[in-house]
Amino acid sequence: MIKQATAEDWQLLRDIRLRALADSPEAFLETVEHASTFPESQWRNRASPSDTQASFLRDDGTGMVSCFVAGDPSTVFLVAMWVAGAERGTGLARDLVEQVVTWARDHGATRVCLSVEAGNDRAARLYEKCGFVETNDPPPFPYEPRPDNRFYVLEL
Repeated sequence: MIKQATAEDWQLLRDIRLRALADSPEAFLETVEHASTFPESQWRNRASPSDTQASFLRDDGTGMVSCFVAGDPSTVFLVAMWVAGAERGTGLARDLVEQVVTWARDHGATRVCLSVEAGNDRAARLYEKCGFVETNDPPPFPYEPRPDNRFYVLEL
């Protein structure tokens, strides 16, 4: 079952995130070494939903996605997407994306944006199947994507 994380889910969020970073380091800007030094308070903050951020977790630890608003409330950024290898191709990734899209709509956003690391064609295909369109003119990202990333937008 997929659920929206709360502060009480900080350990599950931490465990999934560290597993994701170890499993697919090329897909993330953060490293497992760096993230493993975060204090409990930082994980609790990441897990705590607000009007500007949310994380969604599969309760068995096999998937996660996060989203946030930065500046422009009409734009939600989908980040930290990961699904365990055994669950890839089962529809879990699509279901996680849909959680973010629903959250964005519920918070009045008009688009969801994301970036995909170069060479991650499987992720690009997933987002395209979910209705995202690749763009060469993305909105400003509140973090520094790698120069060779691909950008996708879903207009709501």
